[in-house]
Amino acid sequence: MTKKFWLVAGPALVAFHWSAQAQSSVTVYGVVDAAVAIEDTGEAGRGSRKVLNSGNQSSSRLGFRGTEDLGGGLKAVFNIEHGFGVDTGTADSAFWGRRSVVGLEGGFGSLMLGRELSPIAGVASASDIFGQGFFGTNLSAFGTGRLTRRLSNSVNYRTPSFGGVRASVVASPSEGAAGASKVLGLAVEYSASGLYAGGGYHDVERLTGEKDKEYAFGLGYRFGSVDLKGNLLVADPAGAGNKFEQLNLGASVGLGKGRLFGNVQSNRLDGGAKGTGLAVSYAYDLSKRTNVYASYARLSNNERARFGLNSSSTNVTPASAALGADPSVMAFGLRHRF
Repeated sequence: MTKKFWLVAGPALVAFHWSAQAQSSVTVYGVVDAAVAIEDTGEAGRGSRKVLNSGNQSSSRLGFRGTEDLGGGLKAVFNIEHGFGVDTGTADSAFWGRRSVVGLEGGFGSLMLGRELSPIAGVASASDIFGQGFFGTNLSAFGTGRLTRRLSNSVNYRTPSFGGVRASVVASPSEGAAGASKVLGLAVEYSASGLYAGGGYHDVERLTGEKDKEYAFGLGYRFGSVDLKGNLLVADPAGAGNKFEQLNLGASVGLGKGRLFGNVQSNRLDGGAKGTGLAVSYAYDLSKRTNVYASYARLSNNERARFGLNSSSTNVTPASAALGADPSVMAFGLRHRF
Protein backbone atom coordinates (compact mmCIF):
# COMPACT_ATOMS: atom_id res chain seq x y z
CA MET A 1 0.00 0.00 0.00
CA THR A 2 2.82 2.40 0.93
CA LYS A 3 4.72 1.63 -2.27
CA LYS A 4 1.58 2.09 -4.37
CA PHE A 5 0.83 5.42 -2.62
CA TRP A 6 4.25 6.89 -3.44
CA LEU A 7 4.10 5.65 -7.02
CA VAL A 8 0.83 7.51 -7.51
CA ALA A 9 1.15 10.50 -5.17
CA GLY A 10 4.92 11.09 -5.28
CA PRO A 11 5.08 12.84 -8.69
CA ALA A 12 2.08 14.99 -7.77
CA LEU A 13 3.67 16.08 -4.48
CA VAL A 14 6.94 16.93 -6.25
CA ALA A 15 5.04 18.93 -8.88
CA PHE A 16 3.14 20.77 -6.12
CA HIS A 17 6.40 21.55 -4.29
CA TRP A 18 7.99 23.11 -7.37
CA SER A 19 4.78 24.96 -8.23
CA ALA A 20 4.74 26.52 -4.75
CA GLN A 21 8.41 27.44 -5.06
CA ALA A 22 7.77 29.09 -8.42
CA GLN A 23 5.09 31.32 -6.92
CA SER A 24 7.49 33.02 -4.49
CA SER A 25 11.05 34.25 -4.78
CA VAL A 26 13.76 35.95 -2.73
CA THR A 27 16.63 37.84 -4.35
CA VAL A 28 19.93 38.77 -2.72
CA TYR A 29 21.57 41.83 -4.28
CA GLY A 30 24.07 44.54 -3.49
CA VAL A 31 26.63 47.14 -4.46
CA VAL A 32 30.28 47.36 -3.41
CA ASP A 33 31.79 50.76 -4.28
CA ALA A 34 35.12 52.24 -3.16
CA ALA A 35 37.24 55.17 -4.33
CA VAL A 36 40.51 56.92 -3.62
CA ALA A 37 39.81 60.64 -3.22
CA ILE A 38 41.60 63.93 -2.69
CA GLU A 39 39.37 66.18 -0.61
CA ASP A 40 39.77 69.87 0.19
CA THR A 41 37.21 71.79 2.27
CA GLY A 42 38.81 75.05 1.15
CA GLU A 43 39.45 76.18 4.73
CA ALA A 44 42.49 78.41 5.23
CA GLY A 45 45.52 76.54 6.55
CA ARG A 46 43.90 73.10 6.39
CA GLY A 47 44.95 71.85 2.94
CA SER A 48 43.76 68.73 1.14
CA ARG A 49 43.74 65.16 2.40
CA LYS A 50 43.89 61.75 0.70
CA VAL A 51 41.22 59.24 1.73
CA LEU A 52 39.63 55.94 0.80
CA ASN A 53 35.88 56.43 0.57
CA SER A 54 32.97 54.03 0.25
CA GLY A 55 30.01 54.69 -1.99
CA ASN A 56 31.00 57.63 -4.17
CA GLN A 57 28.97 56.55 -7.21
CA SER A 58 26.51 54.29 -5.39
CA SER A 59 26.17 53.64 -1.67
CA SER A 60 27.57 50.21 -0.78
CA ARG A 61 24.72 47.97 0.32
CA LEU A 62 23.39 44.47 0.86
CA GLY A 63 19.72 43.83 0.23
CA PHE A 64 17.02 41.16 0.21
CA ARG A 65 13.77 41.51 -1.72
CA GLY A 66 11.05 38.98 -2.31
CA THR A 67 7.58 38.38 -3.65
CA GLU A 68 4.84 35.81 -3.10
CA ASP A 69 2.02 35.32 -5.58
CA LEU A 70 -1.24 35.39 -3.60
CA GLY A 71 -3.43 34.80 -6.66
CA GLY A 72 -5.81 37.05 -8.52
CA GLY A 73 -3.01 39.41 -9.50
CA LEU A 74 -2.13 40.17 -5.84
CA LYS A 75 1.43 39.80 -4.51
CA ALA A 76 3.01 40.13 -1.09
CA VAL A 77 6.38 41.92 -1.28
CA PHE A 78 9.20 42.90 1.04
CA ASN A 79 12.56 44.68 0.80
CA ILE A 80 15.21 45.15 3.49
CA GLU A 81 18.47 46.94 2.67
CA HIS A 82 21.61 47.45 4.76
CA GLY A 83 24.18 50.17 4.01
CA PHE A 84 27.83 49.75 4.95
CA GLY A 85 31.23 51.31 4.39
CA VAL A 86 33.68 49.24 2.33
CA ASP A 87 36.57 51.26 3.78
CA THR A 88 35.81 50.29 7.40
CA GLY A 89 33.34 47.43 7.17
CA THR A 90 30.93 49.21 9.51
CA ALA A 91 27.23 50.02 9.09
CA ASP A 92 26.60 53.55 7.83
CA SER A 93 23.31 53.95 9.78
CA ALA A 94 20.73 51.75 11.48
CA PHE A 95 21.34 48.22 10.21
CA TRP A 96 18.34 48.16 7.86
CA GLY A 97 18.33 51.95 7.62
CA ARG A 98 18.30 52.26 3.84
CA ARG A 99 14.96 50.52 3.27
CA SER A 100 12.78 48.26 5.39
CA VAL A 101 9.28 47.64 4.00
CA VAL A 102 6.61 44.99 3.58
CA GLY A 103 3.48 45.40 1.52
CA LEU A 104 1.04 44.35 -1.19
CA GLU A 105 1.07 44.96 -4.96
CA GLY A 106 -1.69 44.46 -7.47
CA GLY A 107 -3.93 46.15 -9.99
CA PHE A 108 -4.69 48.81 -7.38
CA GLY A 109 -1.00 49.86 -7.23
CA SER A 110 1.16 49.21 -4.16
CA LEU A 111 0.83 49.69 -0.41
CA MET A 112 4.08 49.62 1.62
CA LEU A 113 4.62 49.80 5.39
CA GLY A 114 7.94 50.63 7.06
CA ARG A 115 10.99 52.78 6.35
CA GLU A 116 10.74 54.13 2.82
CA LEU A 117 12.09 56.83 0.52
CA SER A 118 9.90 59.94 0.54
CA PRO A 119 7.87 61.11 -2.50
CA ILE A 120 10.20 64.08 -2.95
CA ALA A 121 13.22 61.76 -2.90
CA GLY A 122 11.74 59.89 -5.87
CA VAL A 123 11.37 63.09 -7.90
CA ALA A 124 14.86 64.29 -6.96
CA SER A 125 16.46 60.97 -7.91
CA ALA A 126 14.67 60.64 -11.25
CA SER A 127 15.70 64.17 -12.30
CA ASP A 128 19.34 64.08 -11.10
CA ILE A 129 21.81 63.52 -13.95
CA PHE A 130 24.11 61.65 -11.53
CA GLY A 131 21.31 59.40 -10.25
CA GLN A 132 22.24 60.73 -6.80
CA GLY A 133 25.75 59.38 -7.16
CA PHE A 134 29.15 61.07 -7.74
CA PHE A 135 30.22 64.31 -6.08
CA GLY A 136 28.00 67.26 -6.96
CA THR A 137 24.73 65.31 -6.76
CA ASN A 138 21.56 66.90 -5.37
CA LEU A 139 21.85 64.85 -2.16
CA SER A 140 23.28 67.99 -0.56
CA ALA A 141 19.69 69.32 -0.58
CA PHE A 142 18.69 66.66 1.97
CA GLY A 143 19.48 66.55 5.67
CA THR A 144 19.01 68.60 8.81
CA GLY A 145 17.10 71.80 8.10
CA ARG A 146 16.55 70.79 4.47
CA LEU A 147 14.47 68.22 2.60
CA THR A 148 13.36 64.83 3.95
CA ARG A 149 14.72 61.79 2.10
CA ARG A 150 13.70 58.71 4.11
CA LEU A 151 10.70 58.21 6.38
CA SER A 152 10.44 55.74 9.26
CA ASN A 153 7.07 54.44 10.52
CA SER A 154 5.48 55.33 7.19
CA VAL A 155 2.45 54.16 5.21
CA ASN A 156 3.05 54.53 1.46
CA TYR A 157 0.60 54.16 -1.41
CA ARG A 158 1.52 54.32 -5.10
CA THR A 159 -1.06 54.23 -7.88
CA PRO A 160 -0.72 52.13 -11.03
CA SER A 161 0.38 53.95 -14.17
CA PHE A 162 -2.34 55.78 -16.09
CA GLY A 163 -0.88 56.62 -19.48
CA GLY A 164 2.53 57.16 -17.89
CA VAL A 165 1.22 59.13 -14.88
CA ARG A 166 1.65 57.79 -11.34
CA ALA A 167 1.02 59.33 -7.92
CA SER A 168 2.62 58.57 -4.55
CA VAL A 169 1.12 59.40 -1.15
CA VAL A 170 2.77 58.94 2.26
CA ALA A 171 1.86 59.46 5.91
CA SER A 172 4.50 59.18 8.63
CA PRO A 173 3.45 59.94 12.23
CA SER A 174 5.94 61.18 14.79
CA GLU A 175 4.76 58.55 17.33
CA GLY A 176 5.64 61.11 20.00
CA ALA A 177 9.38 60.46 19.64
CA ALA A 178 11.78 63.24 20.66
CA GLY A 179 12.79 65.33 17.67
CA ALA A 180 10.45 63.46 15.31
CA SER A 181 7.93 65.11 13.01
CA LYS A 182 4.65 64.14 11.39
CA VAL A 183 5.06 64.06 7.60
CA LEU A 184 2.38 64.03 4.90
CA GLY A 185 3.68 63.85 1.35
CA LEU A 186 2.53 63.64 -2.26
CA ALA A 187 4.23 63.32 -5.64
CA VAL A 188 2.91 63.07 -9.19
CA GLU A 189 5.22 61.82 -11.94
CA TYR A 190 4.98 61.27 -15.69
CA SER A 191 7.35 59.06 -17.66
CA ALA A 192 6.95 58.02 -21.31
CA SER A 193 8.86 58.10 -24.61
CA GLY A 194 12.06 59.44 -23.02
CA LEU A 195 10.30 62.30 -21.20
CA TYR A 196 10.10 62.63 -17.41
CA ALA A 197 8.28 65.27 -15.37
CA GLY A 198 7.54 65.20 -11.67
CA GLY A 199 6.54 67.32 -8.71
CA GLY A 200 6.37 66.59 -4.98
CA TYR A 201 5.31 68.25 -1.73
CA HIS A 202 5.85 67.47 1.98
CA ASP A 203 4.03 68.99 4.94
CA VAL A 204 6.25 68.47 8.00
CA GLU A 205 4.62 69.15 11.38
CA ARG A 206 6.99 69.35 14.35
CA LEU A 207 6.02 68.32 17.87
CA THR A 208 5.84 72.04 18.72
CA GLY A 209 3.07 72.44 16.13
CA GLU A 210 5.20 74.47 13.71
CA LYS A 211 5.03 73.39 10.07
CA ASP A 212 7.80 73.12 7.49
CA LYS A 213 7.10 72.88 3.78
CA GLU A 214 9.21 71.06 1.18
CA TYR A 215 8.93 71.07 -2.62
CA ALA A 216 10.58 69.30 -5.54
CA PHE A 217 10.14 69.81 -9.28
CA GLY A 218 12.04 67.77 -11.85
CA LEU A 219 12.34 67.33 -15.63
CA GLY A 220 14.25 64.94 -17.83
CA TYR A 221 14.52 64.03 -21.51
CA ARG A 222 16.50 61.34 -23.33
CA PHE A 223 17.20 61.28 -27.05
CA GLY A 224 19.63 58.78 -28.44
CA SER A 225 22.62 58.52 -26.10
CA VAL A 226 22.04 61.99 -24.59
CA ASP A 227 20.27 62.67 -21.29
CA LEU A 228 19.16 66.10 -20.06
CA LYS A 229 17.91 66.52 -16.48
CA GLY A 230 17.18 69.33 -14.04
CA ASN A 231 15.37 70.00 -10.78
CA LEU A 232 14.44 72.67 -8.26
CA LEU A 233 14.45 71.58 -4.61
CA VAL A 234 13.06 73.84 -1.87
CA ALA A 235 12.96 73.52 1.93
CA ASP A 236 10.96 76.20 3.71
CA PRO A 237 11.18 75.64 7.49
CA ALA A 238 8.91 77.49 9.89
CA GLY A 239 10.23 80.91 10.85
CA ALA A 240 11.69 83.72 8.79
CA GLY A 241 15.03 83.59 7.03
CA ASN A 242 15.44 79.82 6.81
CA LYS A 243 14.38 79.03 3.24
CA PHE A 244 16.79 76.86 1.20
CA GLU A 245 16.74 76.49 -2.59
CA GLN A 246 18.82 74.34 -4.89
CA LEU A 247 18.75 74.30 -8.71
CA ASN A 248 20.46 71.60 -10.78
CA LEU A 249 20.98 71.47 -14.56
CA GLY A 250 22.80 68.45 -15.97
CA ALA A 251 23.57 66.46 -19.10
CA SER A 252 25.23 63.15 -19.95
CA VAL A 253 26.28 61.42 -23.17
CA GLY A 254 27.21 57.84 -23.95
CA LEU A 255 30.69 57.30 -25.36
CA GLY A 256 31.04 53.66 -26.35
CA LYS A 257 31.31 51.65 -23.11
CA GLY A 258 31.60 54.85 -21.10
CA ARG A 259 29.39 57.76 -20.14
CA LEU A 260 30.33 61.40 -19.46
CA PHE A 261 28.27 63.42 -16.96
CA GLY A 262 28.18 67.11 -16.10
CA ASN A 263 26.09 69.19 -13.69
CA VAL A 264 25.81 72.83 -12.63
CA GLN A 265 24.34 73.49 -9.19
CA SER A 266 23.13 76.67 -7.49
CA ASN A 267 22.45 76.82 -3.71
CA ARG A 268 20.77 79.68 -1.86
CA LEU A 269 19.70 80.46 1.70
CA ASP A 270 17.65 83.39 2.92
CA GLY A 271 20.03 86.03 4.23
CA GLY A 272 22.26 86.12 1.16
CA ALA A 273 24.23 82.85 1.34
CA LYS A 274 25.00 81.56 -2.17
CA GLY A 275 27.10 78.75 -3.57
CA THR A 276 27.64 77.60 -7.16
CA GLY A 277 28.97 74.15 -7.99
CA LEU A 278 30.34 72.47 -11.11
CA ALA A 279 30.77 68.69 -11.28
CA VAL A 280 32.05 66.35 -14.00
CA SER A 281 32.20 62.54 -13.89
CA TYR A 282 33.08 59.70 -16.24
CA ALA A 283 32.15 56.03 -15.82
CA TYR A 284 33.52 53.19 -17.96
CA ASP A 285 31.96 49.71 -18.02
CA LEU A 286 34.33 46.78 -17.66
CA SER A 287 31.33 44.42 -17.76
CA LYS A 288 27.57 44.56 -17.19
CA ARG A 289 28.11 44.66 -13.42
CA THR A 290 31.51 46.33 -12.93
CA ASN A 291 32.73 49.80 -13.84
CA VAL A 292 35.50 52.25 -13.01
CA TYR A 293 34.92 55.99 -12.65
CA ALA A 294 36.49 59.38 -12.13
CA SER A 295 34.72 62.32 -10.50
CA TYR A 296 35.66 65.97 -9.95
CA ALA A 297 33.59 68.71 -8.32
CA ARG A 298 34.15 72.22 -6.99
CA LEU A 299 31.79 74.61 -5.25
CA SER A 300 32.32 78.37 -4.85
CA ASN A 301 30.70 79.96 -1.79
CA ASN A 302 30.18 83.65 -1.19
CA GLU A 303 31.24 85.28 2.10
CA ARG A 304 28.00 84.18 3.85
CA ALA A 305 27.90 80.56 2.72
CA ARG A 306 29.52 77.20 3.49
CA PHE A 307 27.67 74.82 1.18
CA GLY A 308 29.29 71.43 0.58
CA LEU A 309 29.62 68.70 -2.03
CA ASN A 310 27.87 65.33 -1.61
CA SER A 311 28.27 61.95 -3.26
CA SER A 312 26.12 58.89 -2.52
CA SER A 313 27.66 58.22 0.90
CA THR A 314 30.06 61.00 1.80
CA ASN A 315 30.44 64.77 1.70
CA VAL A 316 33.09 67.48 1.68
CA THR A 317 31.75 70.46 3.64
CA PRO A 318 33.56 73.41 5.27
CA ALA A 319 33.33 73.78 9.06
CA SER A 320 30.54 75.95 10.47
CA ALA A 321 32.93 78.87 11.08
CA ALA A 322 34.55 78.67 7.62
CA LEU A 323 32.18 80.96 5.72
CA GLY A 324 33.34 81.62 2.17
CA ALA A 325 35.48 78.45 1.92
CA ASP A 326 35.33 76.71 -1.48
CA PRO A 327 35.33 72.89 -1.23
CA SER A 328 36.61 70.63 -4.01
CA VAL A 329 37.20 66.89 -4.48
CA MET A 330 38.58 64.44 -7.02
CA ALA A 331 37.85 60.70 -6.78
CA PHE A 332 38.83 57.56 -8.71
CA GLY A 333 36.74 54.49 -7.96
CA LEU A 334 35.54 50.98 -8.72
CA ARG A 335 31.93 49.79 -8.41
CA HIS A 336 30.61 46.23 -8.57
CA ARG A 337 26.93 45.27 -8.52
CA PHE A 338 25.58 41.80 -7.83
